[in-house]
Amino acid sequence: METFDCAAIALPACLAVLRRLGPDDLGRPTPCAEYTVEGVGEHVVRSMVLLASVAGEQAGDPMAGALDARVGAVAEAALAAWRRRGLDGSVAVGRSTLPAGLAAEIIPLELLVHGWDIARATGGDIDVPVEVTAHVLDRAGRLITPDKRGRSFAAEVVAAPGATILQRLIAFTGRAP
Repeated sequence: METFDCAAIALPACLAVLRRLGPDDLGRPTPCAEYTVEGVGEHVVRSMVLLASVAGEQAGDPMAGALDARVGAVAEAALAAWRRRGLDGSVAVGRSTLPAGLAAEIIPLELLVHGWDIARATGGDIDVPVEVTAHVLDRAGRLITPDKRGRSFAAEVVAAPGATILQRLIAFTGRAP
């Protein structure tokens, strides 16, 4: 599976979770202890704006509108920026320099994991094909390095025997599936 194919599947899965939100859901706590549902959504918006800029383009944040529309707009802009830039070379992402192809993998990681956070907080699920989740888990192993633990990601949680690939991904990112 290629990066853009994976992201193109993860985005509608995340948006489906966001479209189910009601006004009472926005203040709910999430598996990300420091964020509410709305806070996780805002984090995804900021991440997509940042990832577009890493690809060399500015993606404006539509400050008004429903969260699903805002996430959709900036994620599409980030994906378009990466398609134009391509995956060759390396880029600066925060304090790290990454191969561009790996940096672009942050898009489906953010969409899938934070889509799961919001689904979990609201009693729902995120529906993503196993091959997409397997791809994201594989890349997460290269993105979430020990130096990122405690700062951007919590310590890995041990997944239960027989855990699904999604549960293993969630545990790897420091959440209890």
